[in-house]
Amino acid sequence: MRGARVLVTGANGFLGKHVVSLLTERGYRVSTLGRGKSAHGLPHFQMDLAREVPQDAVRGVDAVVPLASDVGIARSIADPSGHMVGNLAMTLNILKACSILQTKPLVVYLSSDRVYGKARGRVTEQSPTFPVEPYTASKIMSEVALATYANLFEIPYIALRASAFFGPHQPRRGFISDVIQKMIEQDAITVGPLKSVKNFTYVGNVAAAVHAALKAPRSTYNRAYNIGGKPVSLLGVLTQCKTIVEQRLSKKIRIHIDRSIRLPQQNEIGAFSLSTASAQKTLHWKETVSLKEGLERTVDYFLAPESK
Repeated sequence: MRGARVLVTGANGFLGKHVVSLLTERGYRVSTLGRGKSAHGLPHFQMDLAREVPQDAVRGVDAVVPLASDVGIARSIADPSGHMVGNLAMTLNILKACSILQTKPLVVYLSSDRVYGKARGRVTEQSPTFPVEPYTASKIMSEVALATYANLFEIPYIALRASAFFGPHQPRRGFISDVIQKMIEQDAITVGPLKSVKNFTYVGNVAAAVHAALKAPRSTYNRAYNIGGKPVSLLGVLTQCKTIVEQRLSKKIRIHIDRSIRLPQQNEIGAFSLSTASAQKTLHWKETVSLKEGLERTVDYFLAPESK
């Protein structure tokens, strides 16, 4: 697919910046779509994807990478119907636009490992899904929509169930982004309970999965693939961040754990291990940037973001 025409929605977002950068470096002809102006200097379609069908934007492209999504879990709980309708509408409007085309582009959809909900142990793509909050429900419904349009209109798709990713450009609402910046700014920080376990992975690994999906043969289409790292507790991540920041700034950081901080349990996902065997075998994807290296890159970025 080198030289192929790819439309990326949500290109100005955290992951979008990494995906657009990687694809342009690899020789893809990238166009972007979003509500705001383009941050990339590429052909851009400015529109509200939740309300408009992007017919002109999909015309002539070989693939669509829909990254635009409202990822605010707290917002999704505050307004379940609005959140689910909005996120699903973005997927349906892309599929509607593609369904009219004579030659159907591949849709590489970013889903989430949160679709496995309260699962425990090792999780594969055949494991049951469970919507722990409206955000996850919108991901599951979008995957169902993709399968439906693949059946009705032969629109090929690959869904990437990505685990929690971090790295440069991540908004501060992310745990890793927040604690790193607090450690840079302060010598003592306070955090809540750190027992939760996540399959954290560096954002570049997820961008590489998008690239792998674009290169994949047709035999891999119309399936979901797990993308992510190995399970690690928030405490383990915090400890590694502390070590890196202390080394970079030659200072000591004190950590206070405030157990009175209560985190919402009803939408906490299980401490499962994400199997990526299918993506490794079929998409020829693997996690090339380790957790440690990814954290080092992220710390270095937040130490001097203006130079990046």
